[in-house]
Amino acid sequence: MARSLPITVLLIVGTLVMITYKCDAFLGSAIHRGKVHPLLNEFSEAYDKVQFQIGVDIPHDVNSRMESQSRLYIDNICLEFRNLPVLVSGGDVVKLPGCNGPNPASSTGPLATHMHSQGKFISMNGMQEVLFDKGCWEMVWLENKPAGSIVCGFDIAQDVTRNGAKLPSGHVYLSFPVFTRETLDVAQAKKLKHETLFLKYSALQTEELEKMAMTKNVIKKAIHFRNAVGANEKASLMRTNAYKNVPTSEEDIVYIGDDLVLCKNGIVYHEDVSEIKTRYHRIGHASLKNVV
Repeated sequence: MARSLPITVLLIVGTLVMITYKCDAFLGSAIHRGKVHPLLNEFSEAYDKVQFQIGVDIPHDVNSRMESQSRLYIDNICLEFRNLPVLVSGGDVVKLPGCNGPNPASSTGPLATHMHSQGKFISMNGMQEVLFDKGCWEMVWLENKPAGSIVCGFDIAQDVTRNGAKLPSGHVYLSFPVFTRETLDVAQAKKLKHETLFLKYSALQTEELEKMAMTKNVIKKAIHFRNAVGANEKASLMRTNAYKNVPTSEEDIVYIGDDLVLCKNGIVYHEDVSEIKTRYHRIGHASLKNVV
């Protein structure tokens, strides 16, 4: 009878995991100090008088992968962007995390919006309206970065709930990545190369673990285990958030003007203000349904 692998080895095998991409960055690297993109103001001009149909999806537990959990869907938000500066100090619009953050030079500053229709959702009481007030937007983009962010800020007067899922009152932000056509092409090529290599190491890891399980030879078991660990280490070294927000399908993007590409999928954040510092918590997802 073949000898069993030591318990410590079996425990190590149990820790081998597939690496997945995850990125919940609000403004990406734009929160760090650096030079502003030289074409930032030109980019923002392309969005003047462009209308977006926006949907908001707030799950009961944003960290759960269960699709069957209760959710709050707010749809039919029709928002028009204006390339007109607005003043935050008057209280008519909310403060934005870029222009009011640690690196305000990376932002266009707060720009005006016009709400053509407020969001709606269906509850046990029928169709309900959600007021997204004091709206404004900004574009944040650092020099030599492939992507920037478009951030829309609103004030929600009171909690909005549906079956345990809640959009809290206070300041809420919708953030969408934005590329140029050139930087998106480069990012997609890098993402494809990265994922291809990652899948190669993941497949090798699985193959070696299967071979280890099938053989009764202790020496061969050790060799296959070593190969599986090596493949896992290479995959682990590829762990990155860099490509999470890089879209790969034409269905996931919309072209704005001659050069800009906006991702249709974004993230919803809620501002938590304390005496120590302001934090932004991810509470759901946003999507651009279509562009008018």
